[in-house]
Amino acid sequence: MTAQEALTAAREFLARVYPKAPPTIVLRPDWVREHDWAWEVVFDSQEHLDSGDFAQALFTRVVVVPKNGHRVDFMPTVFDVEMQQYYLATGRRTRFEAEH
Repeated sequence: MTAQEALTAAREFLARVYPKAPPTIVLRPDWVREHDWAWEVVFDSQEHLDSGDFAQALFTRVVVVPKNGHRVDFMPTVFDVEMQQYYLATGRRTRFEAEH
């Protein structure tokens, strides 16, 4: 899977979640990052970008696009940065999951 394919998958996912504007979803190729297990696709709302008003920002602004074709979804919001990196590298939500 390429970065462009990940961006397209994230765009299609977000179009289903936010079918009508506002919010107006903004995705940019330079906001896509590759990890071992998945692509991390950051997005924002045009309303937030235009105003700078955090109240116009969406609650979560990261979509995870697994490279293996599994379901595209939002990054779990309960994860700290270390867990986000672990999840993107392995596809596992906890280190416990790897042990069992």
